[in-house]
Amino acid sequence: MSSISINAEASNKHTSVGPDGKVYVDLTFSSEPLGLPGHEGYGWPQLEFNEAIGPESRYVICRKLGWGMSSSTWLARDSMDNSYVAVKILNGYHTELVERGRTWELEVLKQVSSLSSPHCLQLMSHFTFPGKGTAGQHLCLVTKVLGGDVRSLFEKHGIFPLPLAKRIILNLLRGIAHAHKRGVVHTDLKDDNIFFDTSISTDEIDKLLASEPPRRHEPEASHDGLVEAAVSQPLPIPTLQEAMQRTFVVADFSHAQPIYIQTENKISLPPLRPPEIMLGGPWDAKVDIWTFGCLIFELVTGRPLFKYQPDPKLNLDEPNNILYQMLCYTCEDIRAEQLQVSPLASQFFDTNCNLKAMPTLTNYPFEILIRSYKVIEEADVLSTATLMRRCLRLDPKQRASAAELLSDLWFDGIE
Repeated sequence: MSSISINAEASNKHTSVGPDGKVYVDLTFSSEPLGLPGHEGYGWPQLEFNEAIGPESRYVICRKLGWGMSSSTWLARDSMDNSYVAVKILNGYHTELVERGRTWELEVLKQVSSLSSPHCLQLMSHFTFPGKGTAGQHLCLVTKVLGGDVRSLFEKHGIFPLPLAKRIILNLLRGIAHAHKRGVVHTDLKDDNIFFDTSISTDEIDKLLASEPPRRHEPEASHDGLVEAAVSQPLPIPTLQEAMQRTFVVADFSHAQPIYIQTENKISLPPLRPPEIMLGGPWDAKVDIWTFGCLIFELVTGRPLFKYQPDPKLNLDEPNNILYQMLCYTCEDIRAEQLQVSPLASQFFDTNCNLKAMPTLTNYPFEILIRSYKVIEEADVLSTATLMRRCLRLDPKQRASAAELLSDLWFDGIE
């Protein structure tokens, strides 16, 4: 939403009068907010279908695959060999952050692509081009076309059969191990950042574009005048049987950074955030291992492990409740040494390492949680919980590394 002076008439424009007597315009958008200034945090790219971008007009825009908080991703034809590629185009604001060294997406993609891995997104090329209106410059990252993400797969099919969940989890772990080996920590692992490859051929994409041509939303008002956002049209989601043949890929490195750099920013979504981040302490690549442990549970059961919400019965707000859940589910006590190096620890813990908002702690180990959802056989419960426990240690030093986890017996027989 934006409150700026707009003259164009459109259904997404809503006027109001402020306390100062000035007329304000509020804008709502059906897709990414086009036509708003990059220097104000916006600047999403405005592209025409069949527009050629890149060096020597190499990439011809075919349709929009999707968009996110910092970019939109487009299906494009590479005119050099007539193949299809995906072009992730950063908005003007995030392009400037990359150029100023405030974010590291381009740098880390170069690092993970310097040695090929089928389980990490590989950068094929990159370039920058000027955006339209007030958008600013756009950094473009060219990669292979992927088939979609695990969240979309779950939304279509529901809870995964255990063999598929294990395949996704093992492929994810291989991607994490590769990134860590290349000196990169992802910091934002989640189901919609795990993609899968596609078996769709160039001819099949040609037919898809002919039968489902690219579309646009209705015109909308913006700072730059009327704009028409492209409709997101991802590739078809595979069946569960087809998904068992897919390779799963760690993608979206927009929040990733070199391991030797540690920002003070809150990383990961709150339900996936490790305790050292909750407490403002030092962190390293083991933050990915904690999140990976949460995702094991999520991909096996179809439910989140931790719930970031208040608990009125225990009189706990969101942060205290999630710390309480961590203590109950891991059946561990947080160590004094960890609290001593965590600036926010005194907000939550007393000098005896107990939660200040102290409800009675009840051990509720992973086995009981998994068993309660009745989605896997009893014979698989203990081994699943054992793998989770290797990841979900309150002290990051005690968590296994990605390389160590790859040899876990839970993955026997899984490709």
